[in-house]
Amino acid sequence: MRYTALSIFCLLVLSAATAQAQWGDLTAKFVYAGKAPAPKALTIDKDPQFCGKHNLKDESLVVNVANGGIMNVVVYLSPAAGDKVTAHPDYAKTAKDEVHVDNKNCRYDPHIVLMRQTQTLVIGNPDPVGHNSKGDLFANGGFNDLIPAKGSIKKTFAQPEKQMSPLACSIHPWMSGYLLVKDDPYAAVSDADGKLTIKNLPVGKWTFTVWQESAGYLDEVTLAGKATKWMRGKVTVDIKAGVNDLGEVKVPESTINKKLRPKK
Repeated sequence: MRYTALSIFCLLVLSAATAQAQWGDLTAKFVYAGKAPAPKALTIDKDPQFCGKHNLKDESLVVNVANGGIMNVVVYLSPAAGDKVTAHPDYAKTAKDEVHVDNKNCRYDPHIVLMRQTQTLVIGNPDPVGHNSKGDLFANGGFNDLIPAKGSIKKTFAQPEKQMSPLACSIHPWMSGYLLVKDDPYAAVSDADGKLTIKNLPVGKWTFTVWQESAGYLDEVTLAGKATKWMRGKVTVDIKAGVNDLGEVKVPESTINKKLRPKK
């Protein structure tokens, strides 16, 4: 069979459209239902000459006073055991990348770190004082490394983790952060307005876990004006081609104040 230039063009367009139809984005906005709490100042009792000048605040709950958006809510794909997740081809370009977190100005920057098992974690210390980076992981075991001023270390992980792993500094006890190591690229953390997007998910019904540091798994929220329960922060979404908007998720003060933590 002979193909004309027009027929080849049509086949390419059809092929591209078919490929596009296999993927969809998930978006959401997380909002604090109530008056935004004032950030609490931290007690700086180590290296105060340097650390004390950075006006450090507790980052376990960061709420935007202008719009109520909750920063650092994490949503990540939680497939059932045995389910195979096919990642969009675009993610192959970053599969071997380095992911950076710094002990910067006596805090973890960024506060929440998301990475894939195939990637390398680089923990840096641009500060003029030493830091001790401690990671409490479950599947991979923990680490506890001294990082001198202006130094860095690299970490790789043989296994994915099913929950958030805390980061700490033994020298500066107020320092805290969290790390999530996954075997797929489907995770996102909300920005200063409470918004997040997970791009190019495979279409189909998928379960996601929703987590926030002060509350742990977000299990009681208001969605589309209706009180909703997500058992251990699990929500199932039927991902369709294009944009799938979870909408505005209001998180009541009672959910935040439960002080839940993920269980191992």
